Amino acid sequence: MPGFDKRGAYSLTPTPEELAKYDFNDKSSLAQTVWNVNITFIVLVGVVVSLRAFTRASVTGRFFIDDVLAIFAAFFTIVSATMSLVATRFGLGMHVWNLTPPLDNIMENVKHCVQLMFVAHVFYAAATALTKMSIITSYLRIFPHSTLRRVLYATGAVCIGIGISAIFATIFQCSPVQAAWDFTIEDSQCFPFVNFLWANAAISIATDFILVVAPLPYFWSLNLPVRQRLVICFLFGVSLVAFAASIVRIVTLRDVQGIDVTYFLVSPLNWTIIECALGIICVSIPPMRPLLKKIAPGFLGSYVTRNTGARTGSSKVYADGSHDPRPQQRTQQEIDEQMNREMDRQLEEFEMTEQNGKESDTSESELVEINEKRKKKRDANPV
Repeated sequence: MPGFDKRGAYSLTPTPEELAKYDFNDKSSLAQTVWNVNITFIVLVGVVVSLRAFTRASVTGRFFIDDVLAIFAAFFTIVSATMSLVATRFGLGMHVWNLTPPLDNIMENVKHCVQLMFVAHVFYAAATALTKMSIITSYLRIFPHSTLRRVLYATGAVCIGIGISAIFATIFQCSPVQAAWDFTIEDSQCFPFVNFLWANAAISIATDFILVVAPLPYFWSLNLPVRQRLVICFLFGVSLVAFAASIVRIVTLRDVQGIDVTYFLVSPLNWTIIECALGIICVSIPPMRPLLKKIAPGFLGSYVTRNTGARTGSSKVYADGSHDPRPQQRTQQEIDEQMNREMDRQLEEFEMTEQNGKESDTSESELVEINEKRKKKRDANPV
């Protein structure tokens, strides 16, 4: 029976030691797990990215490059997941010894299964790179800080490089190319692709960590109450979930080698889709905030109000910015609404996006000065 050798290619001659590791009476199957995981995340990715696009088109009224990248990443993820579903027709999820005999038919099924996984990994590499570039381009649009931008540019270069290298490494892992799935080809040459997967996963985890951690201090520096800053950090920090999925995926790669490829490929493939899908879902949550506010305004409001009691005395602020010196009694709902408007205004200003969609040319020092003036004005006229 075929199996992966140490090069990452297939071997038709497993050793007796390798055969001794398997229970050939095991009739279990993971095919249903493949369907459950992939269908679930195909639906989730489709719904979330559709809501993101709807929010940009109908609520925000503007599309950005990170939205386009997220849409393409979602498409590639769905294609990759679909390849896994199709592969179950050829035995993905079953033990290789349980595939329909004779031996020639088993080999043909394994060949089709691996060929589909070959295609799936190409789309996975593209989806991962696009998802990370979506995160990076959104941060570059938001943050003017030169130090962070340099980190983002460097991380973006690494993500593009590792994405391109993963695509080419997958396609050209063997010579001729078809030897990657057709193990009957003689005199083929393959490099140890499994080792590349380990290295790729390690670099991917490192970039995930940078993209999650690096922006948090800048979000925390926003001139907002603590609860509002916690909400913003949470919205942009949920990518830790995808980061955790990346770690689990790298652990499952140890099972890729061996003759029982149709069974042991399931776990790394499932975690690959989970990692990709969670990354897209997490990066799509912050842009959906305007829609969430319309659907459930009280949900966000309950997290962003100061503990000032049900009613607070303050001066009334008119549309032109003038103040009524007479104290006004304001309900907690009015305070919540004003605090939400303030957070929206600061986020919009923080994004530095003009009405026509172009980036603002305001320098970092000017932004700091504007922020300080606003803070002094608010301290002089507290809510």
